[in-house]
Amino acid sequence: MYEECEVVSYPIDCYEIARKLYYTLVPYSSLTDHQLRLAMEYSSDGFSVLRQMPDTGMYRWFIFYNDFNSNQRQRWTIFHEIGHIYLGHFENGDLSYEEKEAEANFFAKYSIAPPPLVNIAKCESPWDVAIIFDVSGEASMYLYSYYQKWMQYGLIEYEPFELQMIELFQAA
Repeated sequence: MYEECEVVSYPIDCYEIARKLYYTLVPYSSLTDHQLRLAMEYSSDGFSVLRQMPDTGMYRWFIFYNDFNSNQRQRWTIFHEIGHIYLGHFENGDLSYEEKEAEANFFAKYSIAPPPLVNIAKCESPWDVAIIFDVSGEASMYLYSYYQKWMQYGLIEYEPFELQMIELFQAA
């Protein structure tokens, strides 16, 4: 996804990724009062909708997100929704709601602060992750814990896709 969207620096820009994937971002603040009430009833964070464009007949993804939340929460939500779309959750009826949510959360986690980038950024604490990857304190603890497990159990050699990611970000 980073290569496809030409993203080569962190913090990873979910807004640019969404734009390059031709997803339309709709902040809750742009909704009417009635639409906002409906959106908040549906999700206090955000959701995705596939709509047919009346002028072209083409379909386009819209990601609605609560821009009253912190910037860090907005970014997590947008990556979570990109994950649902990118992973084909709306076409795949084989997975349960819980499985789709777990996958979208993993996608968001890995998109915001992938362990190979946490490693090359030399993050030594959750605080480093929070600063470098622009995530909340709570998210940074979760992400750093995942990074430590990745280092302990996963990193013998980088996988080919991880090497490609590192090269992409180091070339910038």
